[in-house]
Amino acid sequence: MPGTVWIGIIAALAAGAALGAYLMYRYQSAMRRKELENIEELTEKILDGKKLTAKTPGEETMIAKTEHQLIRVQEMLEGRTGDAEKSRDEIRRLIAEIAHQMRTPLANMESYMELLRETVENPDGSPGADGNPDFPADACLSALEQSERKLRFLVESFVKMSRLDQHVIQIRREESDLLKTIRNTFGQIRGRAEEKKICFDIDLPHTARCMHDPNWLGEAVFNLLDNAVKYSLPGGVIRVSLTENEMYLKLCVRDYGIGIEPGEENRIFRRFYRGKRVTDQEGFGIGLYLARKIVNLHGGFLIAKRMNQGLMIEMNLPVSRERKSA
Repeated sequence: MPGTVWIGIIAALAAGAALGAYLMYRYQSAMRRKELENIEELTEKILDGKKLTAKTPGEETMIAKTEHQLIRVQEMLEGRTGDAEKSRDEIRRLIAEIAHQMRTPLANMESYMELLRETVENPDGSPGADGNPDFPADACLSALEQSERKLRFLVESFVKMSRLDQHVIQIRREESDLLKTIRNTFGQIRGRAEEKKICFDIDLPHTARCMHDPNWLGEAVFNLLDNAVKYSLPGGVIRVSLTENEMYLKLCVRDYGIGIEPGEENRIFRRFYRGKRVTDQEGFGIGLYLARKIVNLHGGFLIAKRMNQGLMIEMNLPVSRERKSA
């Protein structure tokens, strides 16, 4: 009898354990099914573009962890979508700006080509088809060449801007002579300065070295000098100085030209921006934009300062670590 009782008890316990295991299995299966349904619902919301919200914040369950990860995935996708939309808007804006900038030289070329065609068709000097006297062929050719140079400059500038913005071109910085880079730009700008009878007052130290790409930084310096020459009055003076402190090498380009209006100190570095005081000076508002982009890629920055007469632009380049520790 006692043995039979023990056998019954053991059988009951085994049956209870089996039933408990079965019920636990059914419960866990139901929970897993519910978690999978929740995950499916979350993924469908992501695909439908709906915003996810955490339903189980702070919990350590599998669904809570998966929910958190899916929310992070959605945030990353939204960020990339926003970046893509921003890039598309930037491309549209750039295309519109390019079209606007190219419209004038293209229109000029079309007009002078028409005049040149009339001159060829009327070699005896009789009036052209529009009733006007023939325009001299050499003047037409000169105007066409000028428009062609403007278009070439625009195209080359657009390519540089695009490559710098997209980091296609890498700035290759090396420890080299900054004075040599600066002096080379004076040779490039001399012809334009002589046309306006502008002289330079230059104050440079005996030595100055820093990490930079001579070609690209030389272009930035040239753009600063070219800007100063362009907006200086004929017969004016441009002062150029280079100083050094513990942190930066500071190149200052100071002109006594038309200057800028209050509040334009940062605007003049925008792409295609031209100051409110600009009248008949040629330009497209590209040089200072490129200069700032190049200097920023060198770890430096540009500052524009309004003066009582004219403008001063400071180019600040970081001193190399070796010189800081020396």
